[in-house]
Amino acid sequence: MNYESKNSDITHVPGNDAEISEIEFTHVDGQNKGDVILFALSTCGWCKKTRMYLEDNNVEYNYVYVDLTTGQQRDVVMRELEKYNPDMSFPTLVINGSEVIIGYEPDELAKELNISE
Repeated sequence: MNYESKNSDITHVPGNDAEISEIEFTHVDGQNKGDVILFALSTCGWCKKTRMYLEDNNVEYNYVYVDLTTGQQRDVVMRELEKYNPDMSFPTLVINGSEVIIGYEPDELAKELNISE
């Protein structure tokens, strides 16, 4: 399956923080499991595995490839990422603005997103 082709559009994600609403996320349709945001790198294998896991389990989410952002957009993305993951490592998945999963952790993803394996 070509996971890149499932992207429906680029969207601004509403949030209670003004900065996050400025980030251009790519939206992937699926079942709503809450506000799921993925900070990833376009060249990261673990990031791709995380995206594949979400899509294989039909989870709706938004993502941004941090390495493909530039200028002010990159500054905003990096500040937002640092709020959730001070080490700024990838992938970083944020669920409902409070639960953070760093790295490819399918067991944690299943638990937090109520996915039965």
